[in-house]
Amino acid sequence: MFVSPTVVGNAVILGSCAGSLYALDRKTGTPIWRYDTKADGSAAQFHGEPLLLGERIIIPTDSDPKGHLYSFDTATGDLLWKVALNHGVAATPLLIDGRVVAVSEEGEVLAVDPKDGAIVWREVPAGALKPLPYVPSPAYAGKRIFIADNAKRLFSLDTATGATAWRKMLPARPNTALLIVGRTLVLGTEDGYLNWIAIDSGEVKKRIRLEEGHPYGTPILASPLLFVLAAGAKGTLLALDAESGAIRWKQETPREWTTYRPLVTGSTVIVGSEEKNLCAFDRVSGKAQWCRSVGQIPRGLGISSDGILYVGSLSGVVQAYRISTADTP
Repeated sequence: MFVSPTVVGNAVILGSCAGSLYALDRKTGTPIWRYDTKADGSAAQFHGEPLLLGERIIIPTDSDPKGHLYSFDTATGDLLWKVALNHGVAATPLLIDGRVVAVSEEGEVLAVDPKDGAIVWREVPAGALKPLPYVPSPAYAGKRIFIADNAKRLFSLDTATGATAWRKMLPARPNTALLIVGRTLVLGTEDGYLNWIAIDSGEVKKRIRLEEGHPYGTPILASPLLFVLAAGAKGTLLALDAESGAIRWKQETPREWTTYRPLVTGSTVIVGSEEKNLCAFDRVSGKAQWCRSVGQIPRGLGISSDGILYVGSLSGVVQAYRISTADTP
């Protein structure tokens, strides 16, 4: 279970890599509803984060030969609409000016009306792509969408039409989701660098090499800090100054931090490891607050306002833990 569990009322909704989307009673874990993607072809996987829009949840899937962008009623699990795409969508969609924008594994960028799934515009700025490596999750600022392909190209698109405003070659293939920090776009590349790129021109303003390894996953901005995962001889969680890139603190694990999207909640940042541990660190100082075995390799993390931490695991097991209410949103 790669994506973050999403709390909706008395339910927690999460998608599995075995092809099903579940709503569970968030206090007991009892299933409320389930949608099996095999109803639409081969079993699909859930890698992109969901969007919660009122009583609807919009979530992408990826599969061979097709995946879908889905909309479901959160209370009943009723399918409201779906859009099929070759190899589907593994990146997290965006909500921009009342439209859902998604980037498919073959490089299609489409804007969809969330009410009925009607396609407003559809562009292929990079041309058809091979489905692997995964296309990173996009970002947006103002009237521009920023997408990267799975080679070395970066694009700025107009949010209203999808027209390309500029395109640039990157020094190496993107290896993290894209993130807006002020007037710059931050992304990690497979050569071990974090890159700060001007959003108005695509000019690389700064590159900082991570001695700890190559960046991966989804960088998280909790101003003034930027949390980044790096993979090298060990796994490292880095807290950097979001503007300068200076390292404020770091925490290591022997192999890999397996929650590709660190959970920042309250005064705490929480990550899981290949050693089947779940660890919490003070977000400012990096001091360890707690670390416990959960018996599974954690993947997706979500939290409720009353301090219940939901943990999806590589094996498909879902667990719930109560943590301090000081560490809730």
